[in-house]
Amino acid sequence: MTHPSPPRFSNIGVDTGGTFTDLVMIDENGVIRTNKVLSTPNAPEQGVFDVLSRAATALNTSVPEILSQTGVFAHGTTVSTNALITRRGAKVGVLFTAGFEDTLAIGRGPISRVGGLPQSQAMDFLHTEPPAPLVPRDMVRGLPERIDAAGQIVIPLNRISARAGIEELIEAGAESLAVCLLWAFRNPEHEKQIATLIGEVAPRMPVSLSHEIAPRMGEFERAVTTVVNAYIGPVTEKYIRDLDTGLTADGLAHPVQVVTSTGGAARAADMGRRAVSVVNSGPVAGLVAARFLGDKLGHDKIITADMGGTSFDVGLIDGDTLEEDPQPFLDQGLPVSLPAVKLVTIGAGGGSIAWTDGYRLQVGPQSAGADPGPAAYDHGGREPTVTDALVVSGFIDPENFFGGNYRLDADLAARAVNDRIAKPLNMKLHDAAAGILDIVNARMANLIRKVSIESGHDPAEFALYAYGGATGAHCADFARQLGIGQLILPYAGPVFSALGVAIANISYSHSRSEPVALGRDALPVINRNFAELGGLARADMTDAGFDAGSCQYRHRIELRYQGQMNEVTLDWPRSNLETEDLEKLQRDFEIHYERRFGSGTTRAGTPMELISFRVEATRPTTRPVLAAVDSAYSTPDATSTRQVYLRETGFVDCAIVDFRTIAPGAAIAGPAIVERDTTTVWIPPGCSAEMDDFGNISIGLGAAP
Repeated sequence: MTHPSPPRFSNIGVDTGGTFTDLVMIDENGVIRTNKVLSTPNAPEQGVFDVLSRAATALNTSVPEILSQTGVFAHGTTVSTNALITRRGAKVGVLFTAGFEDTLAIGRGPISRVGGLPQSQAMDFLHTEPPAPLVPRDMVRGLPERIDAAGQIVIPLNRISARAGIEELIEAGAESLAVCLLWAFRNPEHEKQIATLIGEVAPRMPVSLSHEIAPRMGEFERAVTTVVNAYIGPVTEKYIRDLDTGLTADGLAHPVQVVTSTGGAARAADMGRRAVSVVNSGPVAGLVAARFLGDKLGHDKIITADMGGTSFDVGLIDGDTLEEDPQPFLDQGLPVSLPAVKLVTIGAGGGSIAWTDGYRLQVGPQSAGADPGPAAYDHGGREPTVTDALVVSGFIDPENFFGGNYRLDADLAARAVNDRIAKPLNMKLHDAAAGILDIVNARMANLIRKVSIESGHDPAEFALYAYGGATGAHCADFARQLGIGQLILPYAGPVFSALGVAIANISYSHSRSEPVALGRDALPVINRNFAELGGLARADMTDAGFDAGSCQYRHRIELRYQGQMNEVTLDWPRSNLETEDLEKLQRDFEIHYERRFGSGTTRAGTPMELISFRVEATRPTTRPVLAAVDSAYSTPDATSTRQVYLRETGFVDCAIVDFRTIAPGAAIAGPAIVERDTTTVWIPPGCSAEMDDFGNISIGLGAAP
């Protein structure tokens, strides 16, 4: 008996999260297949092979057969993020300009102390300690040399001292070296000389040079970015190399592509010098998928809400451009000088731990993660989590978790909520569970309100795209609190970031700071930077095996009023400027400035200065037309019911609907729960849901209770 050939897949995306590893496979007919397994934090590559094996079993084929039929394999990884957060990166030695050895310890104002923390923690100065530098002082050396702000060499590099400093750091156990000299982005000659010396002393030593990693103004931020790259570079590069090797051995014909914090993807071979750019890339891929789906559904303004096992991420899309973060932080006190899509995150996920000080009920930011996980997982966890509260309240069927592939222990969930929350607060078990859910829903609503309103947007004008494995059980409740215009749960929502990974465009970006006053004298500076940065971007594309001439190029300029610290980033439609363009550039700046800071904030007659320039090269990835999902559905089963506990009304009978039995266009009235093998969707009383031809569920919210 012969088996049918497996389908050819144009795109495969795998996103490794803190709790789950997600897979999206898009075949040549536009059919999306998804899968999900628990992550393996101690060996993250195993989670990738586990989810591929699970997909192969579902298709009655093998992993090599799948990989051999795949066009694009892209990956979003948390290996870099986890290495940074847990402080398990390489032992780094740093070479600074003599006299600036304490740059990392001194920092810059409050950002080096509280930057990157939630506002509640950032304002609590009494209980907030500054983070320890990634590199201790004894692993820092200062080198005699000096380059001024114009890029002129004032003091030549002392090569003897430089070699001695390199040898001392290596003898002290340095596994990776970072070089960050003053004004090196204006003239990298000394950093290049040091790199040559390192190659002579230790040819295999990983080296991160600031003029390559972050050639931008801001001494502290540039140093942090370079050091972070050196810190996570070796572990990131090894992981991606081993994964690429393993997948190639299993039949993958094309190199793995890795998604970065800009929402684009770069080749695996670039990860050594771009490791810092992949931190937090997984959540960013969700916005890529949201923009893709928004184009299909006709939504121009989108708020994204992604609740996974550990965190809750919110992004905002207004038009074609994903909003960038002017000052991204990778962790407390770690600002970086790299372009990054703006995402705001709080510790609110399915694994977020509920706790009390004896007076108040709190949820998060601590998380049980994948190991040991919620108490209901029966993996040794004893702390009550949001997932445990969902089990106790009846939203999750412990016998049908992950489509019955994982069984939860309802008794352990109830015991954790009762012993750690209900008893200390003198509450009934179900009221305690409902309180946990109320708090986490309110926290998520407040974050969406902050992201939208503080940017001058009305949430009612936006569609809310709710995705992530845990979001479906909560999104209708927090969306009603916000007056959201439309609520969409995408078909690939439980693995939405993996969908974004699968369709991410190939992208390379280069930027450089060279401050110059806005005027005629700025024209040669602008055009020279655009030409040189564009050349670097084209070279990247060529090295990656693509035709640089067929790529799309985006040119951007950062401007500000002289003396200010905040820049406005403008797109420029061409690779050069003429004299007559200067007036338009000024007008565009004023329009964007008022949009960002408010009407009337511009200052007529105040001189402006250009700070940085950027060129991005993009090669669009094949994005197939999505297929309708009608044929994927079976004959409807008899509808069952289950009691769910709601604080306002107590226990209510709730219709239980198998996602596989929903016909496109059919309405589902709340209270109801839609059960899927990778998520649970709650439709509250007074709400209704409908599925479109592509499997996306829209929920009509009705009035908030």
